[in-house]
Amino acid sequence: MKKYVLQLLLLTTLLNVVNAQEKRDSNKVKVVGLPLFFYSPDTRFGIGAGGIATFRTPLSPQASSVTFSFAYTQRKQLLAWFPYQLYLGKGKYLTYGEVGWYRYQYQFFGIGNEYADDYLEKYTAQYPRVRFTFLRNLKKGHALGLRLALDDVKIVNYDSSGLLLQKSIRGWDGGRSAGAGLVWWRDTRDNRFYPGKGSYLETSFYLEDQFTGSNFQFSRASLDVGKFFTLGKKTILAVQAMGTFTLGTDVPFFNLAQLGGPRRLRGYFEGKYRDKHLLLTQAELRQEGFGRFGGVLFLGTGAVFGTPEESIKWRPNGGLGIRYQLDKKQKINLRADYGFGVKSQGFYLTFGESF
Repeated sequence: MKKYVLQLLLLTTLLNVVNAQEKRDSNKVKVVGLPLFFYSPDTRFGIGAGGIATFRTPLSPQASSVTFSFAYTQRKQLLAWFPYQLYLGKGKYLTYGEVGWYRYQYQFFGIGNEYADDYLEKYTAQYPRVRFTFLRNLKKGHALGLRLALDDVKIVNYDSSGLLLQKSIRGWDGGRSAGAGLVWWRDTRDNRFYPGKGSYLETSFYLEDQFTGSNFQFSRASLDVGKFFTLGKKTILAVQAMGTFTLGTDVPFFNLAQLGGPRRLRGYFEGKYRDKHLLLTQAELRQEGFGRFGGVLFLGTGAVFGTPEESIKWRPNGGLGIRYQLDKKQKINLRADYGFGVKSQGFYLTFGESF
């Protein structure tokens, strides 16, 4: 199986943009951007641009951010996505999520743990995506709010010898996934972009059915916990644990819990393992101190399963990475990681930490 390879990053342009921005510290809005030139087996050659804008709303104690990314590939794939995190009302309210539009060739490795490691089929899907979470801050770092989500998926191309064309997998022909849920959040981190101490906890309950505008019917409970320890002047230990549990049988395959990719077990392809339930734990040792550059060592393990009675099969990973500090004051990093899994490996380049 071929792996994704990033061939060229125009760092000279990035450095010029960063230096120009830091000379204008009086500006309320800081924008850092860079062009990209890349290659992967699924996309062939591609070009794009990405960046991050940070700013403070009036009297807010925290910095807000909007990340922007565009890419177009030789296979006529188009990706445009805008993750955001905004603090409003003097910091009383927090909203975060993503708006995007995608046309992309995905890899499908089957559902559950019974497929051979080399099983792979490809399909192309296009869809708009909206993710919206709105929280009201309470006391001592607690917040409570509402989450809305929408993916209107149209599958436009299939692998002629794959499982999806057998029409037995729910969501094989796409569909509208739309739902709503409640979110409880607690955050005591000293920095949202690169915490050195404190913790966060997000727990949510999410529902999809005809009343939320979905073509599917299921519910999901999830928990995400992170803890951060300062071990030395510039050394940080970060630990994360996650759990996702899905109720109902009417779940499309593209909405099942997934392992792999740039945030959940780097070293495995995104979606390499998927099923109704997920468990994950990972840790990073983060080191600053080489000018704008830093380093990271990481390891973890995770599992997916379909029923509580199923024997859990853990998937370990590990790897190392390099960080380049785009913004020294707010500690916003460009992240380059190389991860290793079992018979699998991968390179990842993006903004911000994995958790």
